[in-house]
Amino acid sequence: MKAVELEVQPREGKKRNRSKAIRAVGRVPGIVYGGGENRLVELDSKTFGNVVHSASSDTVLLDLKLDGKKHLALVQEVQQHPLSRQTLHVDFREVKPDQDVVVTLPTITKGEAVGVKTEGGNLDHTLHYLKVKGTPSNLPEAFEIDVTNLAIGQTFLVRDIVTPEGVELLADPSNAVVSVSRPRVIEEPVAIEGEEGEELAEGEEAPEGETPAEGEVSTEGEGGKSPADAGGK
Repeated sequence: MKAVELEVQPREGKKRNRSKAIRAVGRVPGIVYGGGENRLVELDSKTFGNVVHSASSDTVLLDLKLDGKKHLALVQEVQQHPLSRQTLHVDFREVKPDQDVVVTLPTITKGEAVGVKTEGGNLDHTLHYLKVKGTPSNLPEAFEIDVTNLAIGQTFLVRDIVTPEGVELLADPSNAVVSVSRPRVIEEPVAIEGEEGEELAEGEEAPEGETPAEGEVSTEGEGGKSPADAGGK
């Protein structure tokens, strides 16, 4: 993992409301710990924001320039205002080049899966980040996964990731990272003949007791009387 240079300056922490004054001029208060003595620092807010936003993951390795010396450090914690998202404070953890650290790195897919390209499947990227352990010099920026040969029904597992020497994956080897699934088919509802509400076929009689439609000939006796009335005279 490549370290990014970032310049920080010592700050005075004893004065009241000093942190508020630092933020008012576009700077951020912070602390560097892990190297023995904790050191209070301050840095340019805009420069720090550019470094964080350009990083490929939440893990940012820095070469902190402090008092004319470089200190290898990780961004351990960033405190932000819940509404304005302004950076309020930064914790840096100093590490050694040969010291094992635990960080979270992203997984990135490369290529187009054959199961998607020629078979109409769907690419499911289920595990976007992995927790790993290793030295800063051996850690990659991200894990690149070539999905070109994945067909429908095939899965790329954690155990299939090739790691640099000295880097250990802290995840279940059987967990799926990327897979190709079959496309979902939505079936159209099929109309059933004779459903209620369909018109009567030509030549069919209306059920007994229904009133004939306008223009139809009545089946009652002459004069509009029923057969029972006609035979009663």
